Amino acid sequence: MAGIVAGAVVLVAACGFAVAGVVQVADAADDDGRDRVRVSDSCAALEVRLNRLAPPGAAANPRERARAIRDENAALVPFLDDLGRAGDERLARRWTQLVTARTAYADALDRQVASGAPAFFVAPVDERGDAVAQRLSGRHDQCAAAVRRLAAPDL
Repeated sequence: MAGIVAGAVVLVAACGFAVAGVVQVADAADDDGRDRVRVSDSCAALEVRLNRLAPPGAAANPRERARAIRDENAALVPFLDDLGRAGDERLARRWTQLVTARTAYADALDRQVASGAPAFFVAPVDERGDAVAQRLSGRHDQCAAAVRRLAAPDL
């Protein structure tokens, strides 16, 4: 009889742990879904901020283009903050790579004004050699237009 009672207790405890595990997995999936919604909302807000700015390609000279690039990079700051809160480090790292490449291009444009040396935008690649812009646009459809704009600062 004691063996049956002990077996029942073990069975009840195992079921409790299984239910707790399922609840944790469901909560994690729900959190991931909320993070995805938050990032999508952040993408929409980023698009609004970018649409308020003149694109760098519309600038009349390198100095104005560098300023326009930096203005767009400033519009990215709240978006990058949102990514940090969402906890997706890989996605945040890729966006930061794009911002870093754009900043380097703006600095090269400033040098072009000073010395006449031509400036070129060098599109960033990830650790596997894939274009960061391609990886970003494939991650969140809502951000695809912003990625295309930011990945081509001459347009």
